[in-house]
Amino acid sequence: MRFKPTPELCYLAGLAGRSNEPERSIVGIRTQNDAIEERFIKYLLGQGVDTKKIMVVEDGNFRHIYAYHSKLARMIREILDKRAELARKRGDLAASFLAGLFDANGHVTGNVITIRKIEKSDELLLELLGVHTVNAKILNIRSFLSLIGKKSLLAAGISL
Repeated sequence: MRFKPTPELCYLAGLAGRSNEPERSIVGIRTQNDAIEERFIKYLLGQGVDTKKIMVVEDGNFRHIYAYHSKLARMIREILDKRAELARKRGDLAASFLAGLFDANGHVTGNVITIRKIEKSDELLLELLGVHTVNAKILNIRSFLSLIGKKSLLAAGISL
């Protein structure tokens, strides 16, 4: 990578993922969780994005938060393209990425954890870190939760 990724940037890459934005310089998320929204906005502000340039659009129960930031969007795309390398370089970066992915697309029903919209490259990353999946379902939940641990806002409320 042409830059040094941080755990927070990797979390943001997992959270934002490949958004369906037509513009390549947009960074955005869709959430109904206030804590995730706050964390995303705080990161954008830390990157120098002016508060006037952060857009929040209500969409039913969800909020779509986005901003134009071409450098940040490029770094997120690069992390997404090379996410398997995160496991080989630094496990904490991969764990942060997966925590963001879980916060964006994770779902808990009883004792079952799934990640909606999971891609094959995400499943590969999980396997490299010892977490097994089948059809978006996490098989070894305890390993997964210990991996993303305190990095995930949603995993903090899960008890098995």
